[in-house]
Formats: sequence, C-alpha cells, structure tokens
Amino acid sequence: SSFLQLQVTASSMRKRAQALLAGARRRAGQGRQRLDFIALALHGKKVGFEKIMKLIDELVATLKKEQADDDDKKEYCAKEFDESDDKKKGLERSISDLETVLEETKEGIATLADEIKALEAGIKSLDKSVAEATEQRKNENAEYKELMSSN
Repeated sequence: SSFLQLQVTASSMRKRAQALLAGARRRAGQGRQRLDFIALALHGKKVGFEKIMKLIDELVATLKKEQADDDDKKEYCAKEFDESDDKKKGLERSISDLETVLEETKEGIATLADEIKALEAGIKSLDKSVAEATEQRKNENAEYKELMSSN
C-alpha cells in the first residue's frame, strides 16, 4: 500500500510538473532550451526528480538574476529620463528668457531710433534757427554800420 502511494504521488507530481512546464515554455523567451530539457527529462521514466529540481532551481535563480538586472536597468532609465526632462525644461526656460530679452532689446532699439530721429530733427531746427539768427545779426550789423557811417 505504501509503495503504491509513492508511485501515484510520483506520477501525479510528474504530470503536474509537466503541466507547469508547458505553461512556462509558452511564456519563456531565451531560456526555453532549459525548459525543453527539463520537459524531456520528465518524459523519461529513469530520471529522478533530484536532477529536475536542480535544473528548476538553477532556472529560477537565473530568472531572478535577470529580473533584478531588468529592474536595475528600468530604474536607471527612469532616472535618465527624469534628468533629461529637467534639462529640457531648463533649456526651454532659458530660451523663453532669451526671447523675452530679445524682444525687450528690439523695443529698446526702436525707441532709441525714434529718439535719434527726434534729436536729428531738433538739431536741424536749431541749425536753421542759428542760421536765421546769424543772418539777422548780419543784417542788423550792416544797418548799424550804415547808420554810423551816415552820421
């Protein structure tokens, strides 16, 4: 009775392990060869579960290591994306600030150009007034000299 229970237990364990392996083989990518080897070992009647368990343990350890590596890479990438976003936002702010300064400078140049035109017009008007005043003084001087010479 005890021997029969062990056979049934080993047989049911083998079937259960095969079912689990079939599901894992469908999801597996690169490590599929190892799963195929384990499935082949389960089909054979002479192979004990010790070797299979050892292979499964090795596969689980490899998968855990790969998962840890993937998690590290994901964390690194997320950090790099955050830093890139921060740099991008900083550069966008700098561009916006420079555009504001550029617009203010253009407005300042336009204002100065208007002031220069106004000053040039003022200088022309002043030159005209000086010329008229000079002409008037020459005329007055000539009249004065004429008046003095007639006296």
